[in-house]
Amino acid sequence: MHFKQLTILAGIAGLCATAATAETTVSYITPSADITTGPGQTLIGVAEGLEAMEGDFKFFSAVPPAHNDPAAYDRILSDQVVLAPDYLMVTPATSMDDIYDRLNEAAAKGSKLILFAPPIGLDKHPVDPLAYIIVPEDVMGQMAGNDIATMACNEKRDPVNLAMFHGIPTSEIGKLRSAGFREAITKGLEECGITLNIVREEFTNFSRELAFRTIDPVMTAHPEINVVFGANSNTALGIMEGLQAIGKAPGADGIWIAGQGGQLDELAAVCRGEIMTVPFRDPRKMSDIALHVVQLDLAGRSSEIQPVYQTQLVPITNCDQIFETVPRAMLESKGFRPLIPAEMWQE
Repeated sequence: MHFKQLTILAGIAGLCATAATAETTVSYITPSADITTGPGQTLIGVAEGLEAMEGDFKFFSAVPPAHNDPAAYDRILSDQVVLAPDYLMVTPATSMDDIYDRLNEAAAKGSKLILFAPPIGLDKHPVDPLAYIIVPEDVMGQMAGNDIATMACNEKRDPVNLAMFHGIPTSEIGKLRSAGFREAITKGLEECGITLNIVREEFTNFSRELAFRTIDPVMTAHPEINVVFGANSNTALGIMEGLQAIGKAPGADGIWIAGQGGQLDELAAVCRGEIMTVPFRDPRKMSDIALHVVQLDLAGRSSEIQPVYQTQLVPITNCDQIFETVPRAMLESKGFRPLIPAEMWQE
């Protein structure tokens, strides 16, 4: 299956003249509606984009009570099979394996699928969506690994004593991010002759609370740890808050934290200097791509839809990069602006 980068130039309204004349139902099922998170921002983008499009659209969304709750997610997808929306957009909560059956049931009822999926064996997935919209999760891990390796080489932080806080054991996303980080930091430190010791690995299920509770006993057992990898934004933030709670300062002069995903409160922590690196993927561009796919299909131009759209990643290590990269509407929100000192705000 061919992977291709997409740049949306025309904007959401580019195909308005050919929008549906009858009511079109669109559902987006996501593991989180929190506006600080990527899925939460994609949800906002889809909802706002549909409002801007010509035509009669009805939008549904649903979120499980917890990220790591496959049973609740399955119940939500089962409801979607009954609802049978014209377009069903899905971001998996755990593993794609957990949702294939429901996706196929939805497709059999006539729903056209748009999947925000990890890039693993897409040609072997037992589903046939209109399009996949993917984040190269292994590259995300590699970016953070490269950044930490470069910092360690420049600062001569030797040895690097690393703790890795992984995601959900069954999550393809978590596996790819962790493997990419490990690969890149190992290679980068070898090139400058710095020793890497992976002294502890934990699965904290992408949970901020669990990461917060876990970092204290980990640091007690291994006080030599000077770098911690968090497999998503909430993990990195839980690590940061847990370190602060036990009097160990995260940041350039203390314990380095490498995050993943770039949700807004994680970006604010980078701005404050408490998290060292976060690869950012723009969730609003992901929603633009999804709506572009819907519009092409409604216009009878489904042959122009690419089977896979790959979103861009940007490594973020400082506040200036955040203001250069992240959409202003996201930065203006309560998920970011109130979380940084007023003097750091850039007009």
